[in-house]
Amino acid sequence: MSTPIGGPTRGFWITPGEVQKAGESARKVAKDIPDEIKTLYKPTDAAVAGLAGFETAKAIDDCLEAWAKALRSLAGMVEGAADAVGSSSTSFTREDHERGKSFLDFGPHTPYAPGVTAPGAHGPYAPYTPYPGVTLPPASNGGH
Repeated sequence: MSTPIGGPTRGFWITPGEVQKAGESARKVAKDIPDEIKTLYKPTDAAVAGLAGFETAKAIDDCLEAWAKALRSLAGMVEGAADAVGSSSTSFTREDHERGKSFLDFGPHTPYAPGVTAPGAHGPYAPYTPYPGVTLPPASNGGH
C-alpha cells in the first residue's frame, strides 16, 4: 500500500489503488463470515444430539450461539473498517489530484508569480519538478 520515498524526501507514498484493494478485501471477509458461521451448526447440532439429556449438550449449544453472535459482531466491525479504508482511498485520490493541480502552470491558479514558469514546465499542464532526479508518483501531479 505504500512505497518508501528516496532522495531528499523521507516517508512513504500511499498508493490509493492499493488502499482501495485492501478495503475491498476486508469487505469480502466481512461478507464471508456469515457463511462460515453456518458451517458451525451441523457439527454442533450433532454433538448436542449425541449428548441429549446431559447438561453438556445445552452448554455446547449456548457456546455456539455466543460464538456466532461474536462472529456476527466481528463481521460488522470488519465491514465498518472496510468502509473507512475505502473512504480513505477516495480521500487520498482527491488529495493527490488537488495537490497536483496546485503545481500546474496555468492561469491565475499557478503557485508562481505572473510571468514565472515552473522549472521543467513545457506547456500548460506540465508537472512541477523541483529536484532533478526525484520521481513524483503519477497521482501527485494528476497523472501527467
